[in-house]
Amino acid sequence: MLTAITVENFRCIEHASLDFDSRSTGILGDNASGKTSLLEAIYFLGHGRSFRSAQAEKLKREGASFFRVVGRIATHRGLLTAGLEHTQGRTQGQLAGQGISGIADIAEVLPLQIIDPGVHRLVEEGSARRRRLMDWGVFHVKREFLGYWRRYQRALSQRNAALRSAHGEELIQAWEQDFCAAGAEVDRLRAHYVEELKPHFESLAARLVGPGTTLTYRRGWPAEVELREALHDSISRDLRLKTTHVGPHRADLGFLIDGTPARDRVSRGQQKMLAAAFILSQLQCHTALGAVPTTLMLDDPAAELDVDNLGKLLLAIAEIPSQLIVTSVHERGLKGIEIGRRFHVKQGNFEPMV
Repeated sequence: MLTAITVENFRCIEHASLDFDSRSTGILGDNASGKTSLLEAIYFLGHGRSFRSAQAEKLKREGASFFRVVGRIATHRGLLTAGLEHTQGRTQGQLAGQGISGIADIAEVLPLQIIDPGVHRLVEEGSARRRRLMDWGVFHVKREFLGYWRRYQRALSQRNAALRSAHGEELIQAWEQDFCAAGAEVDRLRAHYVEELKPHFESLAARLVGPGTTLTYRRGWPAEVELREALHDSISRDLRLKTTHVGPHRADLGFLIDGTPARDRVSRGQQKMLAAAFILSQLQCHTALGAVPTTLMLDDPAAELDVDNLGKLLLAIAEIPSQLIVTSVHERGLKGIEIGRRFHVKQGNFEPMV
């Protein structure tokens, strides 16, 4: 759980320090005042990247040479301080006063997610976003996943490099064993996680979207063959196009309504509700499996939702045992949430509200 945050030179925020309520904190302010920038800074601390930009350099306040985000996190080991600083094109971090080997060190003790006005892209866009969110969930409930995932990514990178090489066929074979062994474990852990997740998702989706909503997992190669066989069958295409076309890096999740892809059946608002159901089901599943408690950020939950859908969403959120950080333009946007602490933001400056 995130108990406090300090942000420097991030987007429009020159400096901000906030203490959060253990259950729910509301952030009120006009559009472009800094509400979403605060959530983006928190997200960066927990994920090592932004949910709005792929380039960390773009997150620096205009004219600044660095940005820094430092959080105080309540864990079973007590309070820990975690921080990330981006300067001269590099991001470096610390946890409990020690350098980190990667963002996974912080992510492990600070599991957090966001539901923002662009969450519908989870349904609407390609597989990368869904695969990343699925892997976030697997990482937090299957401790061995990260090692296999890193091993697979290394083998995939080396195989693709060999495919681009003029004399790479021997190298391709050299990486095949590691590719298949690690890939099979990544797939096994994902498939197991999705099976654990499905009842939570389908129950929430029935409430938020409607009956007949289901979740499917596609592993990235034909179900009837082993990964090694699929790799051999694809080698001519891989050599021609110089990239690997089968494997866990091609996996995807499918959202179906009565057996039909949801993107073909629902409106933008319903896509948002469906994506929210998936994220909330992950938090619910984590709790059921005894994982570290999560922090959920809601960026203007009233955006693009009618009163009925907003009410259903907030009721479902109230039942999820996560810490909440919620932004809104108006107080009415927080209606239905028991807010323990409020802040008002104007031009990147945050002030507590009595």
